[in-house]
Amino acid sequence: MKGIDTLLLSVLFTLSSAAPAPSQEEYDFIIVGGGAAGLIAADRLSETGKSVLLLERGPPSTWKHGGRNGPEWAVENKLTRYDIPGLCNQIWMDSAGIACEDIDQMAGCVLGGGTAINAGLFFKPTNRDWDYNFPEGWKAKDMVAATNRVFKRIPSTDVPSQDGKRYFQESYNVLSAALGKAGWKGITANASPNQKNRTFAHTPFMYINGERGGPLATYLVSARARKNFKLAVNSTVERVVRKGGVITGVEVVPFGEGGLNATINVKQKTGKVILAAGVFGTTKILFRSGIGPLDQLAIVKTAEADKLVPEEEWISLPVGNNTMDHTNTDLVVSHPDVVPYDYYAAWDAPIEQDKQDYIEHRSGPLAGAAPSPNTMFWEAIPGIDGVERQLQWTARVEGSLGAEGDNLITLSQYLGTGYETRGKLTINPYLSMVTARSPYAATEGDIDAQIKGVASVVAALNATGSGFTFVFPPEGVDAVEYVKTYLGGKRSNHWLGTSKLGTDDGRKPGGTAVVDTNTKVYGTDNLFVIDASIFPGHVTHNPSAAIMIAAERAVERILKLRN
Repeated sequence: MKGIDTLLLSVLFTLSSAAPAPSQEEYDFIIVGGGAAGLIAADRLSETGKSVLLLERGPPSTWKHGGRNGPEWAVENKLTRYDIPGLCNQIWMDSAGIACEDIDQMAGCVLGGGTAINAGLFFKPTNRDWDYNFPEGWKAKDMVAATNRVFKRIPSTDVPSQDGKRYFQESYNVLSAALGKAGWKGITANASPNQKNRTFAHTPFMYINGERGGPLATYLVSARARKNFKLAVNSTVERVVRKGGVITGVEVVPFGEGGLNATINVKQKTGKVILAAGVFGTTKILFRSGIGPLDQLAIVKTAEADKLVPEEEWISLPVGNNTMDHTNTDLVVSHPDVVPYDYYAAWDAPIEQDKQDYIEHRSGPLAGAAPSPNTMFWEAIPGIDGVERQLQWTARVEGSLGAEGDNLITLSQYLGTGYETRGKLTINPYLSMVTARSPYAATEGDIDAQIKGVASVVAALNATGSGFTFVFPPEGVDAVEYVKTYLGGKRSNHWLGTSKLGTDDGRKPGGTAVVDTNTKVYGTDNLFVIDASIFPGHVTHNPSAAIMIAAERAVERILKLRN
């Protein structure tokens, strides 16, 4: 059996699945999007005693929150595909009902967003991630309390199996040996967040007790225990309702079974709407609310003129202009000591002992992410333009770029903090989101950093006695040629930046910011963005933790505002 999906929303969620939320009910806060940022906000705002409504477009995910989607053997044991770390890669085989269908990239339209479907990698940001990218009020010194709160609730682990063993460490063993001989240093990633130059580590994850942890297992649990908090799933916010800069509520339509169909209001004079629908979802809502570049608003007007605010109320802001993703470059090596594991087969026919170890003890291979991304390493590259660029490498036990075999490791280079290329996100006449300009390395400085990073790793792993054989780049192809002719996928799905936070009001000539340092959308009184969209620049690591920390900081600042 491929899987089952029973949604018991009328029992499991505060808002009934049988009827829409009463439009006459007003809230202090309406949060749009139940992903990394929205779940943090839901908990932090509801703990104040104020009324909070969280609207999530997608269905429930983990078992605790009403999800029932998974292989038969898991569902029989009250587990879903989202709960079990070893099933995370199934998204690339079967994303029906999970992946958003109105964008040209992979993103999760499900409760938890990316934190429900990703591999769970969880890193404390470096100080430079804040200091280089963000304005005053958002520097590393300002983010300490928010960081501590996130990691108190979601302590990372680099030993996810509950028997205390690390599984499939062959890749770590051979890579760390070669890197160590080349002068690189082993660290514990989150104990040394600022040591990210020629260092390597066991990968830290957000898993808790052998299951997917993150904000679903922590922040959302405490929020749902409060009577002043309500959650609605399968409910898409199309736009905010506004008169000029005053937002009065949101328009909601059903996305799936039990979804709401209503205009829901915030309290007059004091209510706030907080967008946390992710880079693609938040951008789309802003466009459909008459907020963004005028050419994009004109497209929306053509598609739904009867629903868009009048042109005299349009707010011209550079929404979508700062689109970022880690630029990915894959290398592929083979090593005779490396042992693969068939995580895809675990969906229908897991190895019996591994299944029992997981069900009974939350231990074994299925307690870890697929496909064994157990090794991380980093290097900082001095830029030819004077700007240092941060590289992160993730090693996973599988081939890529068409390479097949049993002893393969793919090394994925992510170009992060300091990179300057920016893409652009737009909307088409069918109201789908389109990456109109690529965010991947295009400047001389960015490409130079990629090349130097590839050359450095190739040199380290090519050392005599390392045991590695390079598949990509193939013999005779140097780093310069490899990077400049690279035809592999450059996407990492670490999207940031479309509603840039800053002090330079984007309504003014030369302004680049969409939200101010309180995360309030310029030109509005009570509309905020707190998700991955607000990042001015990219970060060193997989960004889940950084997004949560930013949301914690945003809520701090929102709560200090006078109505």
